[in-house]
Formats: sequence, C-alpha cells, structure tokens
Amino acid sequence: MQTKRIVEQYHEDGFVIVRQLFSADEIATLDQHLRDFISDVVPTLDSGDVYFEDTPNRPVKSIFRLEEHDPYFQQLADDRRIRDLVTALLGDADFTRLSTGFFGKAAGDGSVVPCHQDNAFQFWVPPEALGVTIAVDASTVDNGALICQQGSHRLGMLPHQPSGVMGFSMQLVEPPDLAAHPEVALCMNPGDVAVHHITTVHRSDANRTDRARRQLAIGYRSSRAQGDEAARTAHRALLAELHARNPPP
Repeated sequence: MQTKRIVEQYHEDGFVIVRQLFSADEIATLDQHLRDFISDVVPTLDSGDVYFEDTPNRPVKSIFRLEEHDPYFQQLADDRRIRDLVTALLGDADFTRLSTGFFGKAAGDGSVVPCHQDNAFQFWVPPEALGVTIAVDASTVDNGALICQQGSHRLGMLPHQPSGVMGFSMQLVEPPDLAAHPEVALCMNPGDVAVHHITTVHRSDANRTDRARRQLAIGYRSSRAQGDEAARTAHRALLAELHARNPPP
C-alpha cells in the first residue's frame, strides 16, 4: 500500500479506496462464511440484529454484530493489513475495534439507504472513528455502490431526523451542497476496501441490476473517542419505538 497517499486522500476527501487488499481466495472464504451465517445463524437472531427488505422475497438487508456468532469475523476485523491501515488513518495504534456488520443489496431487490453520517448512530466524542468496507461483490453505480460527499467530514455533525427506514433509523435533515461537496460513487471490485470517516455524508441507491451487491463493514475508533451515553440512550428509545411500530412478520 502507498500509505502516505492513502492517508492524504482520506483526510482530504473523508474516504479512500484501497484496491485488492484481499485476494480472490480470501473473498471466496468470506463469501462462504456469509452464506453459512445467513443460512444457519440469521434464523436465530432477534429483531434489531438483522433486517430484511420489505419485499415478497425478503432478502437480508443488514446484519449487526456478526463477530458475536462466528469468530471468523473477529479474526477478519483483526487482520494485520486492516490494523495497519486503521493505525495510519487514525494516527493511533491503540484504537478499538467495534462491531462487524453485513450490508446487502439483493439483485433487483436492494433498497435505498438514506443520506446520513454514521455518528448519528454511534455517538463518538470526539468523532475519531471510521468504517472499513470490504467488497464481496462488485459495487457499481447501478447496483447500489456507496456514495460519499467529498470533504463533508470537515463539516462536523449535521442535523438528523428519524428516517422511518428499518436498519437506517436516521437521515440528514438537509444534505450538504453538492457543488461544494460533490458526490463520488465508491465503485469497487471484490477484495477492494473502502474507508470513510464517521462524519462523512454518504448514501446508496437501489440495486437496479441482476447482480447482488454485498459488503462487510467494520468499525474502529481511536483511543481518544468516548461514547456519548445520553445520546445513545435516546437513540435506543427511538429504535424501540420504531420496532414497535414495525414488528417483524
């Protein structure tokens, strides 16, 4: 990896892609663990740990805390290549690994993710945290690639409101000006890794193709970042209300 260039681009744009961090064989292993997880573990999960698309086929849209059920996902999050990358980007070798999530957009069935900042869900102060996204499938403009706004991480936390979308409970009241902060689709091939800052504004479109778009997302925070427990308590209450209004079938 050209570490200096990667760090500079991350701090300038609020996101960066590292190409081919994982080999085809490693992605095949990840793919199999995901398939086994969805087949064997997902039926046992509680509401709030897994979300499904609200369509007749009900494909899995998102899963949270995979590492609590399969040690493979903890080992992957602790991979030395990722740890070296996160150390360089956070400027902190004592960072903490957070949870691992799955975000899928089934072929022709993956829905829109509203525009948001991750710290609207996580509440780190200061917001020294990031998300590492591993591409399992190709991510394209047409199948719902992650779309980030350049430089939006420097705006700090922006006002959010409830989205009403299960699995993505908050959305921006008003996205930043596109002329000042252009959108960039993070198109990736399997094995590529994208990293975005916790306050980078991002969203994704629906999957309009016959190809699935699956990604694994792992969070990390610096040793300086502490959780805002009051904000987290309020958010948990919001989630409980949302789940009560939209119970799983």
